[in-house]
Amino acid sequence: MAGAKGSSAATLYLVAYNAASFAGWAYVLAQTAAHLAEHGGSLNGLFGRIGLPLIWVQTGAALEVVHALTGLVRSGAFTVLMQVYSRLLLVWGALYLFDYPEVRASYALVLMVVAWSVTECVRYSHYALTLLDINLSALVYLRYTLFYVLYPAGVSGELLELWAVLPHAAEIHPLLKPFLLANMAGYPPVLYSLYTHMIRQRRKILGGAGTAKAGAATKSKKKL
Repeated sequence: MAGAKGSSAATLYLVAYNAASFAGWAYVLAQTAAHLAEHGGSLNGLFGRIGLPLIWVQTGAALEVVHALTGLVRSGAFTVLMQVYSRLLLVWGALYLFDYPEVRASYALVLMVVAWSVTECVRYSHYALTLLDINLSALVYLRYTLFYVLYPAGVSGELLELWAVLPHAAEIHPLLKPFLLANMAGYPPVLYSLYTHMIRQRRKILGGAGTAKAGAATKSKKKL
């Protein structure tokens, strides 16, 4: 999320939004880790523990499209929409609708949730602190480095979740399966677009000096 434009009220709102989003994702990540620690390889009950918080914190990200469209932040609305749309499809079109163990108690779910949660905890904390003019070079470095691993991991989990839904899609609507397949076919170009965008951003923010340039980048409030 780019720096806020305009009043201090807008900045305060964005700080509150990013802090709340960070708290939500940190809760989902902590609950996922706690379940794995308590139950080992058994994923039964995991969705019951994280399902609603996961759905609502991700749904809240739809506000970021509004932020971009209204000029509250400097993010490109289309880039934000691509990121938010696929996740809303997963949480509402897969996890919410289909109560099957291969969907709600799978390692694909764990892979997806962990990748999302770590990504968002870093992202939202970085944005909130940047708005407060707090510079943590290590956090900037993580923001523009972890995506190398987390983006492919998250996308792999998403595609596996959608694949698990396909045999049951006709229970909702006969056109849902082809709709999901069309969305799955769109993943490679979208991932390529987002991935290369982040690589360009990393070069711009960190350059060749790594964390040495992170502090200046943070203060300039540039981002994805």
